[in-house]
Amino acid sequence: MYSVELRGATKRYPGGGTEPVVALDDVNFAVEPGEFVAVVGPSGSGKSTLLNVLGLLDDPTEGWRLLNGTDVTELSVAERTTARKGSIGFVFQDFHLLPALTAVENVALPTAFDSGDASDRAVDLLRRFGLGDRLDHEPSELSGGQKQRVAIARSLINDPAVLLADEPTGNLDTDTGESILAEFGRVKEEGVAVIAVTHDPLVEEYADRVVELTDGVLVGGDVDEATSVDDTLGGRDSESPLAPGEQ
Repeated sequence: MYSVELRGATKRYPGGGTEPVVALDDVNFAVEPGEFVAVVGPSGSGKSTLLNVLGLLDDPTEGWRLLNGTDVTELSVAERTTARKGSIGFVFQDFHLLPALTAVENVALPTAFDSGDASDRAVDLLRRFGLGDRLDHEPSELSGGQKQRVAIARSLINDPAVLLADEPTGNLDTDTGESILAEFGRVKEEGVAVIAVTHDPLVEEYADRVVELTDGVLVGGDVDEATSVDDTLGGRDSESPLAPGEQ
C-alpha cells in the first residue's frame, strides 16, 4: 500500500482567455512508506500545485487521490482538515514559524494532542533534532538550520504518514542543507514518505527517486500498474471520482 497516490490526476484553473490553465495533466504518482522522492522541474511546471493536491490543500479536477490506501478525492473542508492534520506534515522554504512563540510552542502548535501531551512530545522531537538547548528560544534567536529543524519537528508532531517539503534547502548554505537532508533520511527510516519539491541538485543526491514535472506532465511517477484503478477504488467509473449514485 502506498502512503500517498495520484491516479490520472488533472488540475485545471480558469485562464485569462477561453482556455483553462492545465497545471497537472493526467499525473500518475505514488510514494511508498519510507521512500524519499524529489520532484524537480522549471518554475511554473506545476510543482506547487502537485504539493497542494497531495497535501489536501486543493482538489484535482479529474482523477483520484489516495492516502494510505483510502480514496480521499472528494472530501468536505472539515474532512480534508482532519485528514491533513492526522496524516500529512509540511515543511516550507521560509520555515513559517511564529516569531512570538518559542521553539517548543511552534512545534506543538498544529498538534491534535491535548496541550500537556503536545508540549512533552514537542520537547522530545526538538531533543531528537539536537535542539534540546534551544527549547525556549524564539525564531529570532535561531540560525537558519535550527529554524528548519524546528519546522521539521513541527511537521512530525502528529506522526504523519507523509511529509511534504517545499524547497526545504532553498534558504540554507550547502553544509546546513546537507544536515537537513540527513534529517529527512532519518525521518524516512521511520516509515514516513518524504516528498520534496526542489531546484537544489543536492536534494536529488539524497532522494531515493527523482521525478520530473514539466508543463504539468510528470515523468518517473512509477505507479505499479499491477494494481488497477478499478481494483483500488472498487470499480468506480473512470470518468468521475464517484460512481453514479454516490455523488
